[in-house]
Amino acid sequence: MTTAAGITRLRAGADAVGARARLVRHAQASWGSADYDRLSELGHTQSQHLARWLAADPVEYKHVIRGSLRRHLQTLDIVSAAFAAAGRALPTARVDPDWNEFDHEPVLRAYAAAHPHDQHVPLARAGDTLALRNLLGSALQAWRDGKLDAQVPETWNAFGERVARARERIADAPGTVLIITSGGVMWRCAQAALDLDDAGLIAANLSLRNTAISEFERVAERWRMLSWNELPHLAASEHAHLHSHF
Repeated sequence: MTTAAGITRLRAGADAVGARARLVRHAQASWGSADYDRLSELGHTQSQHLARWLAADPVEYKHVIRGSLRRHLQTLDIVSAAFAAAGRALPTARVDPDWNEFDHEPVLRAYAAAHPHDQHVPLARAGDTLALRNLLGSALQAWRDGKLDAQVPETWNAFGERVARARERIADAPGTVLIITSGGVMWRCAQAALDLDDAGLIAANLSLRNTAISEFERVAERWRMLSWNELPHLAASEHAHLHSHF
């Protein structure tokens, strides 16, 4: 993960003109429920804090893009309402499914079916967050290695290619683009910017928090990361209980 000192150096060196993208991970969805793709009660609260911070921040967005998942829409709806309440214009969002998350459920099911004796499987099903983290890490490694390709709708490589297409579509966009997306997409963007190997990429993914903001800039035909996994809207100590990863 990029350190605070590293972020400062990156920002200080960001003097070249290029397309800029502010990527925001959606607020917490409803993990463990019958309908994952909707914001939880905590997710709504996170979105409200995010929305107020974005509406107060002086950055003007030339474009807004979101994935097509409901958790993207719900997060952006709360942001749009805050901009309207502040009397600020926010461009109409363009929906681009290439900014969607990979479908984690088939990946986890395929891994669990192939590893029925993995101790983390029953614990994760029972709601143990640490077990879920460990299970997801193992499942992602198996997916990366191509061991689940016959059981999942999208391969690891196909997911990376899809996100690369999404990035290229904004490469020449003027000004700053606000993008409401998902954690997996954001770490594929980090990989392209930092030349991370796949193992490092998986570790970065598991660290990403809900409503976290990461910023990138297009310079000389490639992307540079300016910040990673920041929560300025939840930085106060009294908001620590609002931090979540799943």
